[in-house]
Parts: sequence; C-alpha cells; structure tokens
Amino acid sequence: MNKGIFFLKDSEINDWLIDSFKQRNYPINFMGIRNSPKTLQESRLGRIIKLHAGYIRLAINSLIKSNRDDIIVSLLDVLALYLFLISKILFMRREIVVINIMLNDQNDFITKIKRYLFRWMLKNNHIHPTVTSTNLQELYRKLFDLPNKEFYLLHDCYGKLGKYKRSYKNGDKYVFCGGTNGRDWITLLKIAELLPNIKFVIVGPKKDTLGNHYPSNIDYYYDIPFTKFQELIENCSLLALPLKTQAPAGLIVLFTAGLMSKPVITTDNATTREYITTEENGILVKLGDYEEFAKQVNRLISTPDNQELFGKRLFSMIENLGSPQAFVDKVILIIDQIHLNEGTTNK
Repeated sequence: MNKGIFFLKDSEINDWLIDSFKQRNYPINFMGIRNSPKTLQESRLGRIIKLHAGYIRLAINSLIKSNRDDIIVSLLDVLALYLFLISKILFMRREIVVINIMLNDQNDFITKIKRYLFRWMLKNNHIHPTVTSTNLQELYRKLFDLPNKEFYLLHDCYGKLGKYKRSYKNGDKYVFCGGTNGRDWITLLKIAELLPNIKFVIVGPKKDTLGNHYPSNIDYYYDIPFTKFQELIENCSLLALPLKTQAPAGLIVLFTAGLMSKPVITTDNATTREYITTEENGILVKLGDYEEFAKQVNRLISTPDNQELFGKRLFSMIENLGSPQAFVDKVILIIDQIHLNEGTTNK
C-alpha cells in the first residue's frame, strides 16, 4: 500500500512550493496554520503563544489525518518537535522529515533545553532531518552526539524571492547589512569605525540594536517595510554579513543579494562556505576578525570589476542550488529514499 505524504508549513501561501509539486504530478497533502490579521497587533509574547498554539493544533490534525508509517514533512524544526512529542504521547508512529534543523552553538539555558529535546527527537529512527550544507552534517552529528545519524543535504530555497532576480548594476557606493538572527553587530560597528569614509546602511531588529552612539558613517533603520529592506539591498554596492554563529543564519539576505547579483562579504562558517568561495563569488572572513573584514570591504568597494564578477557568479550559485525546482526535486528524492529504506528493512 502506498504511503500518504503530508507537508506541514506555516501560514504563508507558498504558491511556488505547491506549484512545483503540481508540475511533477506528485501527490502530497499540504496543511498549514491560520493567523488572524489581528495577530500582528498583539504583543510579541501574545504572537508567540498564538503561533505555537497553532503549531500544536497542526501537529495533532496531521496525526489524526495520517496513518501509521505515513510520511509527514515539516517545513519548521520546532513544528516537527511538537509533532514528534505528540506522536510519542499518542503512540502514533509516523515517518517525519524535518526540514532545515537549526540550532545555535550558544550555551544558555534555553539552548540547552532545546538541544536536549532535539537530540531525543533525532535519536529516533523515524526522524529524518535535513541540513542546508555539507559542513552542517558533521557539525550536528558532533553537537547532538549522534555519529551515525543521517542528515540529508537539502539546500534552502529562495522561493518567492525569485521575483527579485536582477542583472548586475552599479550600486550607490554604500555597504548594506541587515537582518536579525546571528548577526555580529559588535564586529560590524568595529568595521564601520575603521572605515570612516565608507557609508554603511544597516537595518536591525530594534531601535537600540547598535546602542545609543554609533559612527556617523552609519545610516541606521529598524522596523521598516519588507519592500524598503529589499530596496536598500538592491541599491547597495556590496553586502556585509558578519555572523557570530556556525548555525544557519543570514541565508535569506544572502540569497536576496545573490539574486540581485550583489557581491557579499561574510563570516566563514559551516553554512556560508556552502555558497561562497573566497575570490570566486565573494569573500569569507574568519569569525570575529573585524580588521580583515574591514580590509576586504575597503578593497571590494573600490573595485567595481570585482563587484560585478562576484555578483554575477553568486547569482549563478544561488540559482543552481536554491531554486524551487532544485528544492522540490531533493524533497522528492528524500521521500523516495525513505520509502526504499523502509522497504529494505521490512524484507
């Protein structure tokens, strides 16, 4: 008997994802959560509570609608954790694909609890995790102490960001940095201080992200519309992305820059080296090395030929690894591999 396949996602429509599966005539059931427009007007705590309550309801509904050994694909690792925990409580076995495991390498209390729960989940033979780079496969095997666990390689997808594809054009001679997760704001401030004649346009998550005093060559924004964020990337000459973690961070911004054919200088970690090779399609700098980072920013901002070369090559890399077609093809391969493994086990 053929197994059912359920794809759990957030509240976004994700037409690119649904259409890509339809084009392949691949039978799959999509399930998501609904968010009231009023949710955005609530406090941050209120939004978090409603979001996780939605994840729990979605996990329960998918378990009820699916059968034993059906495959459930979760687009979010936290949603997959709820799905695993509830399936254990209800004694309902499912094959669960966890797309893009994300765990930072910090040592705070919350991270320790999350690491413990993730390790419990990942130890289960019916859990099939994916990661966004080859380096993360080994990193997570060590982090979770699971040396024999298979982590499937599934590159992130740019999805709806495809509408921002641009041919290379000269920027307005400023350096852009923006986002939230894993950004090394302290290093960025030091870089700007070393380069007083270069303009930096920075978008952070809060009003005081950079503190109350920062260099005069920084134009700082926060709480801006998504379209404005994209516009600032499109008009920059290069994108600086200093990071403070080995975990996946900054990929949406990295993908956006690549799709806009913008050159990128970023921290060398287990994720970024999957997409950028120094002096080929961008520049990687050792974590925390603000002097080298500033040196590379100064060099690249003054060499338009390298900006164009790196930008065009990064576009090709992102298009090759991060397209909806590549993403869906790989998800289907993973599902087929699970079917094959289960068939071999049952013989």
